[in-house]
Amino acid sequence: MKKIALIVFLSCLIPQINAQNIYDDALTAASYAYAHSKKAHGSNNVYHTQEYADKAIEAFQKVEGLAEQCNCKKANETAYAARVDMESSLQEDTYERSRFFAKRAKELGSKLLEQLTSCQASTGSYAQVDEEEYTEEANDIADASEEVSLKQKELELKKRQLELEQKQLEQEIAAQSKQKAEFEAKRAAELKEQTLIKSKAEIALQKLENALQELSVVLNQEAQFESQADYSRSESELKNESLDDTKNFYVNRVKELTQTAMQQFASSNMVDN
Repeated sequence: MKKIALIVFLSCLIPQINAQNIYDDALTAASYAYAHSKKAHGSNNVYHTQEYADKAIEAFQKVEGLAEQCNCKKANETAYAARVDMESSLQEDTYERSRFFAKRAKELGSKLLEQLTSCQASTGSYAQVDEEEYTEEANDIADASEEVSLKQKELELKKRQLELEQKQLEQEIAAQSKQKAEFEAKRAAELKEQTLIKSKAEIALQKLENALQELSVVLNQEAQFESQADYSRSESELKNESLDDTKNFYVNRVKELTQTAMQQFASSNMVDN
């Protein structure tokens, strides 16, 4: 009876040991695949990249088969995708393109370790990984996590910088819009004043010209005052000049009109004498 119980116990224990060994092998192979992928991505030339890619391909291929035996479908698919990327890395003839596929395989390698660990936990089988290999794997994962963290901080810093620049740009645009509105309001008020000056100045100049003509007739009936000044302005001319320009224009017309009158009266006195 004891022999039968022992046989039954061993028959139940053997599948668990086999499953555990498969997970051991799968995790070990995945660790090697991840490590070689990382080295391939970190290499400084295409030859070293492809050297480590060869080793990574072999390890990923091994994981594919072991993951299938463990019924870890996701791990099997990830290992396949990582192997394809590494094979693509070997086919590239430029350093940049080769590293591009090596980087994708490295990222999938990290994901593969997580999937195998999760799959193992769900079946209740725990792999016994060599301590040195586990330490190297843990360091690799820690390095990858730190790299992701640094990139996230860098992106966050860039985001804050862009937000600051955007805010400064909005403030500048708002200030420019305010200045433009103030200028337009000031110009509108100035143009209104120019139009008023134009209207009054032209009437006054016309009256002055008429008075000079009457005075010319009074002083000398044969004389006729002739003005060469043109003091009529258009609205478009006012828009193209300042308020001071408008004032100066009419001041100059007054000067020209009075100067013409003085010359003609002086000439008339000389004839009479």
